[in-house]
Amino acid sequence: MMQVLSKVIRLDLQYSSQQSHLYQRQTCYLAPFAHEEASHFAKRILAYLSLFELQPQLAKQDPFGKQPDLFLRDHNQHFQLWCQVDLPNEKQLLRASHQADQVVLLPDSEEVRRAQLMIKGLPNVHLFCLSDDQLNEFCSMLKGHMQLSVWREDEQLVVTDGEHQLDIQVAAVTGSLFDDLTESTSTFTVRH
Repeated sequence: MMQVLSKVIRLDLQYSSQQSHLYQRQTCYLAPFAHEEASHFAKRILAYLSLFELQPQLAKQDPFGKQPDLFLRDHNQHFQLWCQVDLPNEKQLLRASHQADQVVLLPDSEEVRRAQLMIKGLPNVHLFCLSDDQLNEFCSMLKGHMQLSVWREDEQLVVTDGEHQLDIQVAAVTGSLFDDLTESTSTFTVRH
């Protein structure tokens, strides 16, 4: 696996949403974890982009499965959303499920079946799965200075850097914070 070589990545983001009429340009600086693999970093960024309208926070340090990679907290510091890129062990998953209103896991394609078995009986835990091809496609967009345009229309997220385009099926962000995180599994699709 390839590691992210840049210590800081500049992301120039142009985000547009048909449903919420949010049109925003933003520049942010992202710091990959020390020795973070490109695929892991790519999943964190894709999770961030799919939840962008909720204004999630990215973890500043590698949580090693003990804390979320991406999260939302309320004014009392209670986790409303706990998003984890690596598949946690059962103890860590139960802890996350008890500490957060909603938990989102992004297992690797070969871990999907195991993840589905782990989340049985945990109604607040959801899976979002990317194929290896999709992950590789987004990894090809990773650069020291990323310029991404993101268009969201209902449950469709289109990410492009001008050379590559990724179409992803995601849960809609409407109504209350988690009304639309009701499906336990979503399948992502890609168009080249």
